[in-house]
Amino acid sequence: MIRVGVLGPEPLERAGVRRVLEDDGRIRIVGEASETASPMVRTTRLDVLVSSHRGADEALDVLQLANAAAPTAANAPGPTPVHVVLVDHLSEHATRMLLCHGARGILLRGNSVRHLPWAVRAAAAGTIALAPVAARFLVDQYVRPGRTADAVATARTMLDKLSSREREIVHLLADGASNPAMAEMLGISAHTVKDHIRGVYSKLGVDNRVQASRIVWQAQVPAQPTSTQARGL
Repeated sequence: MIRVGVLGPEPLERAGVRRVLEDDGRIRIVGEASETASPMVRTTRLDVLVSSHRGADEALDVLQLANAAAPTAANAPGPTPVHVVLVDHLSEHATRMLLCHGARGILLRGNSVRHLPWAVRAAAAGTIALAPVAARFLVDQYVRPGRTADAVATARTMLDKLSSREREIVHLLADGASNPAMAEMLGISAHTVKDHIRGVYSKLGVDNRVQASRIVWQAQVPAQPTSTQARGL
């Protein structure tokens, strides 16, 4: 059962989200809030937080506040929830910013009734669910430029700047792994993961996960087993 919290300033919109999700037998609503997700994130075990807002800027603020409010592993009621965001309109910049701040699902409110249940299930399973317009932005920016020989060579040269641990980190980033998941897989602390990510960004000359993932994709270098996996742990 996927445990979901619902956030949004409009009571009718929240009620609509609840109704759509409660019709799916694999989803259970365990929390609801109108203004801030912080208390819900701190005290309720959530798998997914669904937030519904008119503008992407509001949704981005919620993501940042929810991430800041997420408890540490020692006192958390459960795993850090992933985020599915509903907004009225999307731009390429808004899509990129929402993804960079951790959104695992981005949908338009106008057609969320049709897409929300599968998006929540996909986000809970660790994948990314995007409205067609958001997917098109990413295709236009990251796929259509293609993998020319020069682009592949340049990307591989950039990855060669990384240490073996940083290469593990960047491949996990490209796979969509969260910081806590990377810490567990690599047998290191979440703080150390953040330090490595900062090092990756600095060496690659990027600012976020999407840009780092693009370099991995262009390099066409398969991920190697992590050091923990190689030891059979």
